[in-house]
Amino acid sequence: MNAYLFSSIQSAAYGNLFECSTHDENGCDIVFSSMSHENEVGVMDDGEELLFASLLNTEGLKAKFPKLATEDGLVVRHPENDLTNHLALLGELFHAAATLPPDSNAVLPERTVRIATVRARLGQHRYKVSQAEMWGNACAVTGITEPALLRASHAKPWADANDAERLDPANGLPLAVHLDALFDAGLISFDSHGKMMLSPKLSQEVIALWGLSGEVCLRKPHSDRQEKYLRYHRENVFQGTSGRGSLR
Repeated sequence: MNAYLFSSIQSAAYGNLFECSTHDENGCDIVFSSMSHENEVGVMDDGEELLFASLLNTEGLKAKFPKLATEDGLVVRHPENDLTNHLALLGELFHAAATLPPDSNAVLPERTVRIATVRARLGQHRYKVSQAEMWGNACAVTGITEPALLRASHAKPWADANDAERLDPANGLPLAVHLDALFDAGLISFDSHGKMMLSPKLSQEVIALWGLSGEVCLRKPHSDRQEKYLRYHRENVFQGTSGRGSLR
């Protein structure tokens, strides 16, 4: 994050009574805490866009700024919003975060937990972006590029992974929603050559309707690092004939 952008974000935050709580060494991830209420707001810069995530009123912000809304929060794209305009736009976002009522399902854990939660949201967004870039921003199997139909999967499930593995983009594949559901449930996996493996628990109806077979492959060879995670998936998640793995 360049110095001008960092300064713009800080100015927008301070102007709406948010103070910097924590940021990483490169200033790419910043979490701000409200000085007047319980909200925490995170901002992440990946070089092309800013992700803005609020702990208490993300859904309210999405409704107020629908053109910026994404699954993870609000995205301000640099090419569409010149850096000179960031200060005004970020000011509006921080003002809304300070004045909108909390989401109906908002929770108020301890401050350290709130900050960690926001940082996790920023990390998850980076995971999705980085993983998608590894596969040309398309499904690793079908090549579908529509963002609304893509999911960032985890080969080694979140519950089993450590913090580094959870945010390692090699730990999974960008998959179309139907394939992501099957992969997450252990009903499909991929062998060391990238060929799809079908669980005997997968119904013939689904196989036929979705055109699944052992001839379906990943669109390109996967790396050794990706293979480490896929091997974990095959051995611990996939519902194969050995009975290992469990539906999740």
